[in-house]
Amino acid sequence: MRNKLYLLGLVVVLLFLAFFLLEKTKEDATEIEYWKFSLDRIEYYPPSEQWVERTGEKFYPKPFTISVKEGIKKGEKFFTVSNKDTETGKDIEYEGGYNSENTVRDFGTYRVKGTEEVLEGIQIKESLQVGEDSPKLVFYSGNVSKTLRIGKKHSLGSTRVILHEGPIRNVLTSSSYLFDRFQKGPQDFRQKSILTLNKEYVKEISYIDENGVSIKIDNTPFESNGVKKNLWRRLSGEIILLEPKLGEDLYRYMTGLKVETFPDDENGAGFGIGNILAPGAEKSEFSLASVKVLISDGNEIVYRFHKETSIGDKKLSPIIRIINSNFKEPPVYVIANAFTQIQTAANSIKNAKAIVKPAKGKPGNTSRKK
Repeated sequence: MRNKLYLLGLVVVLLFLAFFLLEKTKEDATEIEYWKFSLDRIEYYPPSEQWVERTGEKFYPKPFTISVKEGIKKGEKFFTVSNKDTETGKDIEYEGGYNSENTVRDFGTYRVKGTEEVLEGIQIKESLQVGEDSPKLVFYSGNVSKTLRIGKKHSLGSTRVILHEGPIRNVLTSSSYLFDRFQKGPQDFRQKSILTLNKEYVKEISYIDENGVSIKIDNTPFESNGVKKNLWRRLSGEIILLEPKLGEDLYRYMTGLKVETFPDDENGAGFGIGNILAPGAEKSEFSLASVKVLISDGNEIVYRFHKETSIGDKKLSPIIRIINSNFKEPPVYVIANAFTQIQTAANSIKNAKAIVKPAKGKPGNTSRKK
């Protein structure tokens, strides 16, 4: 009897090891290219409540869309993230950040670790947790679309079961991280930097506020001892060469701006309040200043700063951003001190005096008496 128990135990251990090694083989498998096509947009649809209860997984509970658009920014693709705001019932759209760009790139050339065709009339095992009520991604390229259903995560956690729906259905083994991104919502796919630069540089900055302060500066980059630097001039009023620190302060404050809070964040007070504090109209009693930044690639971005407010324990300034006059974002919040710094830098530039170089020593009088 004891020998039979030992034998049974050995069988159980071997089965476990076989399952574990099979899963590990899937996890370590070399990826192969499953499809490659140019994406226009990705639509995410959440799972049913029943799927969430069965699996214990927390995917984002509302739909949203990542899009690739032409004609908004010059010379480059423009990524946006859009969703319907439940408070106002309106569609909202922000520029997409690196998470949007990476997701479009990863699914444009989609790689998997394994494929298995589902024969017609064969039911997919319930244990794979993939079906009509699981999370769904729909990919569009022109008139072509492809649909993936998100299923069970494998035991080691780095791969998932994915169902490619279509005339021929395939169960895929795919990297989990591609799909785990959708456990977070559209806020995580939006651009957090107010002003993003890659190889470009800031060519001009114009500032005007409600107090009548108006300045315009331009930049001529140069290199000194292998270090890239900016040379700033004030173009408004008397044209002068600025002390380097004056131009750099305004430049640094603008390029350092980050989104502190979106209106639809848990602590963002909602778009109802956000749209009152920072209305889309060009003229507003709440508007404090506008800053226009011209980038070297020809793109022009306008930032409208609005009156400081308190949300929870934070003091924030609402901003609306307009790209090339054809893409206006809903409001975002930055820390209130950020606008104060920009305002102070603009005032310093307005009051700046021309750089006076020290006079050269006068040469001695070498004239001869006649």
